[in-house]
Amino acid sequence: MSSRTKIALAILAAISSPSMAQESTEIKKDNEPEIILVTGVRSSLEAASSLKRYSDSVQDSIVAEDIGKFPDQNVAESLQRIPGVSIDRVNGEGSKVTVRGFGPEFNVVTLNGRILATSEIGRSFDFQVLAAELISGADVIKSPTASTPEGSIGAYVNVKTARPLDNPGLHVLGSINAKYSDLSGEVSPEYSGLFSNTFADDTFGFNIAISHQESDNRYDSMGTTRWLLLNNEPGVIEGDIHNESGNVITPSTLRHAGRIEYALGQEHRERFGINTSLQWSPDSSFTNTFDYMYTDLSVETQTQGLQAGLQYPNWRNVVASENGTILSGTKFSGATLGGAGENVDFRIDGLFQVLESKSKTQAFGFNSVKEFDVLTLELDVSHSTSKSTPRTDLLVPNYISPDMNDSLDFDFRNTDTVNLDTTIDYASPSSVRAHWNQISHYELEDTITEVQTKGKYLLDLEFFESLVLDSVDFGIAYSDREKVRERYETFHEDNCGLVVPGADICGELRDMPDDIFSASPYSDFLSNESGNFPRDFIFADIDKYHAAISEMTKNPNWPNEQYNETASSSVTETTLSAYTQFNLSGIISDYDWRGNVGVRYVETDSTSSGYGKRRLSYTGELDNGQPLLVVEYTEPGRIETENSYDNWLPSLNFSINLSDNFLIRTAAAKVMSRPGIDDIGVQVSYNDMQAGSFSQTGGNPYLEPYQANQLDLSFEYYSDGGDAYAINFFNKDISRSIAQVTFIDPTPDVWNGSEYVDNSVSIDGYGNVSETINQKQNQAGGTISGVELAMQHNMDYLPGFLSGLGLQANYTWADTKNKNAPEIDLPGVKDPGDKLEGFAENSYNVVAYYDKNAFQARLAYNWRDDFLSSRSGVRSGGLPEHTAAYGQLDFSMSYEINEYFTVTGEAINITDERVYQYADVEERVINVQYTGPRYRIGVRAKF
Repeated sequence: MSSRTKIALAILAAISSPSMAQESTEIKKDNEPEIILVTGVRSSLEAASSLKRYSDSVQDSIVAEDIGKFPDQNVAESLQRIPGVSIDRVNGEGSKVTVRGFGPEFNVVTLNGRILATSEIGRSFDFQVLAAELISGADVIKSPTASTPEGSIGAYVNVKTARPLDNPGLHVLGSINAKYSDLSGEVSPEYSGLFSNTFADDTFGFNIAISHQESDNRYDSMGTTRWLLLNNEPGVIEGDIHNESGNVITPSTLRHAGRIEYALGQEHRERFGINTSLQWSPDSSFTNTFDYMYTDLSVETQTQGLQAGLQYPNWRNVVASENGTILSGTKFSGATLGGAGENVDFRIDGLFQVLESKSKTQAFGFNSVKEFDVLTLELDVSHSTSKSTPRTDLLVPNYISPDMNDSLDFDFRNTDTVNLDTTIDYASPSSVRAHWNQISHYELEDTITEVQTKGKYLLDLEFFESLVLDSVDFGIAYSDREKVRERYETFHEDNCGLVVPGADICGELRDMPDDIFSASPYSDFLSNESGNFPRDFIFADIDKYHAAISEMTKNPNWPNEQYNETASSSVTETTLSAYTQFNLSGIISDYDWRGNVGVRYVETDSTSSGYGKRRLSYTGELDNGQPLLVVEYTEPGRIETENSYDNWLPSLNFSINLSDNFLIRTAAAKVMSRPGIDDIGVQVSYNDMQAGSFSQTGGNPYLEPYQANQLDLSFEYYSDGGDAYAINFFNKDISRSIAQVTFIDPTPDVWNGSEYVDNSVSIDGYGNVSETINQKQNQAGGTISGVELAMQHNMDYLPGFLSGLGLQANYTWADTKNKNAPEIDLPGVKDPGDKLEGFAENSYNVVAYYDKNAFQARLAYNWRDDFLSSRSGVRSGGLPEHTAAYGQLDFSMSYEINEYFTVTGEAINITDERVYQYADVEERVINVQYTGPRYRIGVRAKF
């Protein structure tokens, strides 16, 4: 048997089953080779290792331990065990993947090789919509071939569902679990079931899998927003400024948190998923598959909390750091602003929110493969849709004291949160006054239709022994995608006569009914953090709150959200691609080698449409210490823009077996990623009520795609006993990228009827008005170089029960350089250097597992270094934002009671780790969040 035949059989064995096992089941069909199917932690790892070993490119995989049994509660959380892969979490659950530092928008995620419509505004795929019980495995392809779908500058991720003919025969299984959240104290149910059977001598198969999950979680968070530059004019700061040693200083710049926020979030999550497949294969040369998937995901979070606004003047007892950060001070009422005669009141705000997202995603797919002797043809047609309605209710009352002589002491020193002490009684319902309310939601719809045709022509054309043309792959693919985002929000006229989003009854200080509010049921808010800060703030009944606002505004239809044309957009994108790939092999000095070389060509056309308006005039005035604006626009008009580009994407993959167990692999390719769909829309959002935050943020429909050239060199060793060791060097040279650009316009434009002209406005007591412009633009890219180390080691050599032990570990180091890093020219802000956003220098995973007889267990720790998350962050007000290092410890186990029933258990985030983010320097904290440990126990039945 030739080496190429051995490889083909190994690949067949690996991909025909989601796992390999302890107890074998024999499957034979016609003249196909015998395949041994096994289950278990170790065999799942060995199946994934086999896929990596015999792949046509640099690839890593995860494989289900058994039918309907994925190793984690979420596919993303399993993918993070792969070298170079890290994940984003939403309230503690894995959501999106980052590969080699490239975030979710740079990685194409497919389901059975098809792009799936998403519930996100952009392209990034949220793995929360996929129930783990419906998945059989996933491949992460880091070096593409010509046949790999384009669009990934990071990696191509293909998630696979189980098909009935992959596992012939009758399979019935189900599981029931109880999930406990330590922080919320709630227990939630989960269940799943799968039925699969084949008929007519295994020529016809049908399966259906159903999963339902509920969870009640909680998160505790403290953060800040809008780190502002303090204008140290006379009357703004009372007394001297001191450093941390108590010495009087005169800093050139001072920055302070615009707001300090505390929030306790209560989340209810419910997900229902169904997946079914029909397969008909009258003989081994002809297979037809129909797939259908449906997911209904609902997440509702109510946050209860408060915020202290520091954007007003009246400062005393100011202590500043050497970085110009105001570390502590006192804010108070009753002073005047810079001699302007304006009396300034200080208040604390309540912060009550409803964050709701409901999405429904469904996907249809048909695939037909026919072999004609030396020619194989494949047709794949798919259609998927996703509809979602992310919603935000932002309810912000004022807390005041009757004498209006209020003060607040804050202190960022010696704590990772903020010490806060105030004369305002924020725990008393009688202190609450109605103030600001903004209700908004998006209606998002994503529709994708794809048609793909593929072919493989077997040649076995031997030019000489060292070079054989085995086959030629070719194909054409067409995709049509439409992404619609429509925004709805409240628009009201405030007491100042300004028509602005949500500013009803603003500043009127109307008393609110006390029965809306109640004492917090939790006494352990941010219990892991020391310090003196609010832990006993009141909770609001959201329904009663809405009813009270409706009564105050005499608006029975409250919140009567209206369509915001200029913040809405629609993008249609069509792609046409074609590829040719030559698959080669041969023998060099008795060493087998194989590889492929090819090119993919793709055309992309996009049309962005929506509404735009022109600014006619703007004026300003100082009101109660706040510089307010009045801006006049034209009526919104319909606009539409078009863009198109094409890309040639050559690729080369080569591997050589230096022994039966050791191989060297190298790869080179040109790759691209399209701009985010939300970035190429024509929508524009205006922030034009306060002069201090006068800005506009919009899309850029003329963006060109990211482009990069990449190289990989991998050394891989696979032992006969299932051990595997690999070291992979990689380099990406990004020739074109996209970056968020923020710049200041000191003379904001106005439309004079025929063209835009510069205009300037000055407000007494504030100064000149300028506008901040935020937009994505194409720029030069950067370079990423790194190394990935991976190992899988089974301890079979240990005596007795210890022989079931094993270790899986990987480590990734990456060095990045931004070729055109825009200099941060903001007073009192350090330049973050030339590092690319989203890239952690170090990350690693360590998994210790035990698999022996009826017992399996796994202890996994993953860690990611700190990194620059945004060069110009939204939350911080344009400052560089960083995410601190994070590590998490998880545990899972199972015990087979008998051949039918298995008891399972899982513990997530055992050590109760936190997320920590900061702006520019660590003392400027912008987010500290805890989600707490979570536990799950259950029973799995298999018949």
